[in-house]
Amino acid sequence: MKEEIFDRQIAYSLQRLEELWERTLALPKPTENNGRQIDVLPEREETLLWESLEQLNNSLAELQAASDELRHQNEELAASRLTVERERQRYQELFDFAPDAYIVTTESGKILQANIAAEKLLNVRRDRLIGKPLLVYIPSQERREFLHQLHLLQNGEEIRDWEIQILPRHGAENPVPETLCSAVPILDAQKQVVGMRWMLRDISDRKQAQQLMQKLFLLDQILCASDAQILLCDRNGKFLYASPNAARTLGVSQTDILGKTFQDLSFSSEIVEILDAQRQEVLIAKKPITAELSLPTAAGIKYFEYTISLSNSIDAVVVDFKDITKQKQAENEINKALEKQTEINELKTRFISIISHEFRNPLNKIFLSADLLKNYNDRWTQEQKKQQLNYILSAAKQTKRALDDLLLVNQAETGKLKFQPGLLDLEKFCRQIVEEMQATADKEQTITFTAQGHTSACLDEKLLRPVLTNLLSNAMKYSPSGSNIEFDLICENGEAILQIKDSGIGISPADRAKLFSSFYRGSNVGKIEGIGLGLSIVKQCVELHGGNIAIESEVGVGTKVTVTLPLGYAMPGDNLSGKVTVKQV
Repeated sequence: MKEEIFDRQIAYSLQRLEELWERTLALPKPTENNGRQIDVLPEREETLLWESLEQLNNSLAELQAASDELRHQNEELAASRLTVERERQRYQELFDFAPDAYIVTTESGKILQANIAAEKLLNVRRDRLIGKPLLVYIPSQERREFLHQLHLLQNGEEIRDWEIQILPRHGAENPVPETLCSAVPILDAQKQVVGMRWMLRDISDRKQAQQLMQKLFLLDQILCASDAQILLCDRNGKFLYASPNAARTLGVSQTDILGKTFQDLSFSSEIVEILDAQRQEVLIAKKPITAELSLPTAAGIKYFEYTISLSNSIDAVVVDFKDITKQKQAENEINKALEKQTEINELKTRFISIISHEFRNPLNKIFLSADLLKNYNDRWTQEQKKQQLNYILSAAKQTKRALDDLLLVNQAETGKLKFQPGLLDLEKFCRQIVEEMQATADKEQTITFTAQGHTSACLDEKLLRPVLTNLLSNAMKYSPSGSNIEFDLICENGEAILQIKDSGIGISPADRAKLFSSFYRGSNVGKIEGIGLGLSIVKQCVELHGGNIAIESEVGVGTKVTVTLPLGYAMPGDNLSGKVTVKQV
């Protein structure tokens, strides 16, 4: 029930009460009989009284009903006011905390209300914005257009997505941000404009992003025609841009790489750590860094040279890298060639030194003995002459062995050394070699030979002889006087295993890498004679047999050499003098 209706109801009830009061006053007064009041009223007046009381009762009931309805409506009104207040509070919160700037102005453009985003955009506290014309926050070059738009709003029109510059108060970080503006007029009941609602959205970042994308697109077109590989990374190492060649090198598309990091591209943790540290150093020191790294790819290891520098336009770094794999390979080839050349030069030097030594000494012995024979031939006994002739013969044999070794190495290196196997009693052949070597021993050394298994074989005697003579010669040469050389032959499982063990000076770990190189001699051989071809010859002859060689050695303890050859031998009953059928076991 509305308040005016309730007031009319009360006025009507009061009027009824007054009428009833007047009617009551018009009733006759009670009379006295013998000094007593008589309360009995005439019938007409009594009827009138009852009617009046009934009407009064009805009026009171109507008033009670009106009062109840009014109370109920008051309760509904209070609830409605609470709901409205909540909605108002909700609207205020949405208004205040909206991400875009919202401003309410009068029809002339004076600010009535502003949210937090507007406060930040204009760099002015909200309470100080109230009453200020919005025009003062518009740059002078934009004010004519602003007044035109304001005029349109005053005429009831709306503004949608109007790009304008806002001039924040002095001291703002961005003096003139790009802003997207929309506004609608506020109308009263008579459709008259009484104010405006403004929405201002800072699009500076979007504008910068658009400009950057335009620049990147142009850059992309340029880089497509070049071999440049460029990455653009933000402060956190996330890729903002990758040139076509850079994306191709990293194995991803230009779009897929955006927002990723080197770690996301499965770079090793060590490389990621180095690149992150270098990026931070460039951001702090503002100086470029150039370095190299290697990456495993489907095509193998690739080498890159890269430069990390600070971007001139945005808060980011530019990584410019190029593939230097071919350059590295060329450098490696050059280094290998230089190393090879150095080895060759050293080899030549050693060769000249060794050959001059190995040939000069026996030749000197020959010249000396020949000179002695010439001068004392008529005075020496036959025994003395024989001794000098033996010296000459021994020196000649030494020279011949050196020449044979040189020829053998030359044949092997030029591919002229051929494998020509024949039937061979391996035990008998080994004993013959032992006897020959024992006969030339000059330090009271002994060679102990043992053989096991079926020793008929099909091997190249011409290649096997230098293998055994060189190994036994080394064992005797580098072992002390009176020592014993152990030579074991074991034929089993289709293989001939020849082991020669000495108790000599041994081989140092530093010498083992070049042990089989031509003209290389161990660092601990001292003045022991030799030209450094023995093991090189052994290796090549063993390999021509399809075998292998293993060396175990300890300095000061001795050396054990194990040669393993595929064993082809004649079965019992085979004709050894005719055509041979080789049976490999």
